[in-house]
Parts: sequence; C-alpha cells; structure tokens
Amino acid sequence: MIGTLHGVFLAYLALLLAWNALASAPAQCAGRPWERVLLLPLQAALTAVLVHDALGSGPPLLARTGIAALFPLAFALGLAQNVHVLAARGPRLSDIPFVLANAGLLLCTTLGAANIAGVGLPARAVALLHDHSILQHLLGSPLAHLATLSWHLPMLVRRRDAASIPGALAGLFMASLAGFVVALLVVMHDTAEEIVLRFEIEPHAAAPRADLATGVLAGSPRAATAPGARDGPELALAPPGTLDARVVPADLAAPLSARDGRPLLLELRAPDSWRWGLPDGPEVTAAFLDGAARLAAAEHPAVLLPFPEPDAAATLVLGGLQPAAWRSLYEQAAARVHAASPGTRLAVRLNGTGVRSRALFLALAASPSPVEVAGPRLLPGNAEARGPSAADTALDAWAAWREELSEPPELWILAAGLSPLAYGEHAQARFAEGCLARGNARPDVRAILFEGWTDAGHTLGLLRADGVPRAAGRRLLQLLPAAPR
Repeated sequence: MIGTLHGVFLAYLALLLAWNALASAPAQCAGRPWERVLLLPLQAALTAVLVHDALGSGPPLLARTGIAALFPLAFALGLAQNVHVLAARGPRLSDIPFVLANAGLLLCTTLGAANIAGVGLPARAVALLHDHSILQHLLGSPLAHLATLSWHLPMLVRRRDAASIPGALAGLFMASLAGFVVALLVVMHDTAEEIVLRFEIEPHAAAPRADLATGVLAGSPRAATAPGARDGPELALAPPGTLDARVVPADLAAPLSARDGRPLLLELRAPDSWRWGLPDGPEVTAAFLDGAARLAAAEHPAVLLPFPEPDAAATLVLGGLQPAAWRSLYEQAAARVHAASPGTRLAVRLNGTGVRSRALFLALAASPSPVEVAGPRLLPGNAEARGPSAADTALDAWAAWREELSEPPELWILAAGLSPLAYGEHAQARFAEGCLARGNARPDVRAILFEGWTDAGHTLGLLRADGVPRAAGRRLLQLLPAAPR
C-alpha cells in the first residue's frame, strides 16, 4: 500500500534530494560548499522523518515540537543558500521561483511548528496552514492530513550553469515546480481563509441528549496488540463517551485489555504488515472475515465494522468492488460474526455522498440487510462545499437515502473530525462541537463517534503526541460522559 498511498510523495522527496545534491555542486573545485556540510545532511535526516511518518511505523515524529522546528530551520538555511549563491554569481530570472517558494514554505512550516507546539494562531495564520495542507495534498500525499504529514524540503539554486541540454531541462522543470508552489500558496490563500473562517459559525452543543450514544475512536493499547504492532501509547486519560470504540488490525490475535464495562465498538483496519505489499485478493478477504469472526468470539462487541470504508480506504486493499460484491462480503461476515456472537451488530461507514456511495448503501441496506448500523464519516469540504457545512450536506444525503428504504439500518455518525495541523486546533474544536450539535438535533442519529483519540499513525488526534488534550479534546471531555474508572 505504500506505493499507492505515498508514491508521489516519496518520488517528490527523492527528486528534491537529487536536485539539491546536484545544485550544490561547486562552480569550481575549490572546496565543499557549506550547504553540503550542513544543509544536505539536515535534509537527509528530515527526509527520514517524513518517510518514517508516511510508513506509519509508530507515532509521527513530526508531531514532536523539537523535530517540527527543524523544518523551518532547514528552509531558513535553504533561503540563505539561495541568497548566498545569487550574490556570488549574480541573479537569474529562473532563480526567482526558488527564492519565493522557500520563503513561502518557511512561513508555512514556522506556523505549522508553532501549531504543533500548541501556540494559538490568528485566523489569517491558520488560513496559511490550510493553504499549505492543500499543497501537501497535491505534492505530497492524497491523504496528507489524514494519514501523514507531507511537509516539504527547501529547493537549492545552482552554483554553476547547466553543462548539457538534459541539465538545462532539469533546471527548467525544478524552477517550474517551485513556481507552482508559489502560485498555489498565493492563489489558494483567500479560499483557505474563507474555509477557516466558516468554522466560527459552527453550532454550539450542549451535552448529548439522553438517547444519543457517544464515543471516540482509539487504537487498542500497545499492551493488547499483536507482536510488533504499534497502535499507540497506553494513556492514563481514557477517551470519554458511552461507548468504548477501538480501531484494531484485522490480524489482531491477543485479547483487548483495559475493558471498562462500556459497550464495545470495534473497527477493523488493514494489518501493519500490508504496508509493504498486499497478499492475494482471497487472502485479503479472508483476513478481514477471519478477524471479524475471531474478535467477535473473543470480545463480543456490541457493534463491529468488519471492513474499512467500501468507497474509500477499502479500495486500497480490496479494489473497486461492485455493490453486489460488497453485499456478498457483508453477508459472509454477518453469518460468521453472528455464529460467534449473536448479539453483535454489523456496521458500515461510507466516506462519500456521490452516486457510487449511494449505490453501495442501497445494496447493503436492502432488506434483509446484513448490516444493522450504517452512517457517514463527517469531514469539512472545500470552499464550494462551504467547508464544515459539508457535514450538513452529508447528513441530508443520508436522510434522503434512508427514505428510499422501508426498514433502513440504524443511523450513526461513525466518524467526525479533522486534522488540527491542516485547519488549526480551534477549527478542530469547533467542528467537533458542531458535529455533536448536528447529532443532537437529528432524532434519527442514534450515535456519534469522534476521530480519534491519539496521534498514533495519523494527525487527527484529540490529544497531542505527549498526551495533552488539544482544544477539541478538552471540549469533548467537558461535553461527553466520562469513561468509567
């Protein structure tokens, strides 16, 4: 899955390192330029940080304040190299995009590092964070603020002229890439600011109504995972809510620990070993079906999501299956799960609201349905979707879909949240409260789950990497019932 998820991101990093090594070659053989002694080793180390985070092997290093601060330092040194070379050999028109790109990304990464450290930022600064996240989406990973932090590295200008046509074309390509970075940061800033400001009008929430179940998705504690798995630190601060909601790998063998008596919701994800390559199709299906049956027998969860989202994450491991094929898979899962745990209800979460997502829902929900719980993931949209108001659009779509059925599955909001590193901590808190208000206001919504408790392997955490609650975490700790001690 690494190539599918992060192929563009990894290729971009490799290209950047190769270019910087060539660009820093001395104009004359009179010694090593200072950037080869200082900046290139720093860039190599920061590349290792980004690759580590992209592979998901443990809590993201970039979430640590000290490591995040090294990125603006690298951009400051990159900008210093640009100025130094221009002063030594004279400026050229093709140098301008490099200087502007490094200056813009220096500002973005400085704000990003401050945000990671918990510094409150004004709306205009947060807009630049979101502006940067759009760039990460295009030049890094499509899941930049869902699965990894695809920050970038500075671009160096050449110390000597190209000696060949391929070398000249390479210089033109890199200048064009730098120009694209600058243009995107400038062009998208107003749009990003419009989206960020919309979080200010999110509805405020009171405590959940009595019949609304609540929970926060969290990885299983490290002590309870299979050997070698890294689902995150075991924290003293338990996620609030009336549900114990956990995301676990499909190959989890050991029983869950630290059960606190709340009804258990389990969501299966792809095993960690699949990062390096997927098994054959039948083995992928068998892993999820076997995992669902095994965990149902061992844990007797109240609700079980046996597969990732059929219209999103599941396509990475199972491909773009047709609705009829998904219906068959859920029927097999229901038979095996109910044989092991008759009281467990199967659930499905869908990411989108388009034609394909609707067809999937109708196929899975048609009576007699193998799923008893179904619902959306709520995320902010783009400016056209009015940012956080995209959550209302999604719930309206689900209401329309359910009207097409005589006996629809129970409606749950099965994930709600956003990356504070792409929108800011204040926006994360306002969106979480807004989604809770939406669930309170719609009697057909029977439960809401928030994404996610820790920053282990993603950037959506309600807690920072050190276990300190972000603004959204503090607000949900106030609003949701406390976990039993």
